[in-house]
Amino acid sequence: MNVIKYTSHLLVCLLLVLGMQACSANGPKPIKYGKDQCVYCKMTISDARFGTQLLTKKGRAYNFDDVSCMIAFSKEGQVGPEDIADLYVPDYHTKKLYPVTALFFLKSEQLKSPMRGDIAAFKNESDLKHMQEKLGGEQLTWEQISK
Repeated sequence: MNVIKYTSHLLVCLLLVLGMQACSANGPKPIKYGKDQCVYCKMTISDARFGTQLLTKKGRAYNFDDVSCMIAFSKEGQVGPEDIADLYVPDYHTKKLYPVTALFFLKSEQLKSPMRGDIAAFKNESDLKHMQEKLGGEQLTWEQISK
């Protein structure tokens, strides 16, 4: 009888811990490319090189098909700056999402992003320089892009 009681308490504790982790804002949530819609322009997010995410402190993820949509959404104030945990943009090559503070940005018309923001992010500045040699464009900081 004690084993059943102990097991049920353990199960309840485990479910509480899992529930709390699901609600926390620890890193980006997976974007379902080809299924998820951009919350700003309503287009299907299809290109993993450009899909971005705003994550709130409560763990809610807002997905976008282009960095320009994420910036426009943020400026409209639908989520207050004090409620934003982080903004994530993919590395152009690996397609892995990183916080905007960890990336280098290239703006080039040759990138042809979904909403023509034409901005790509790179985890390494050398990767950006290599792409800039191929496509041209201008290296920008996140502050320059988001103002």
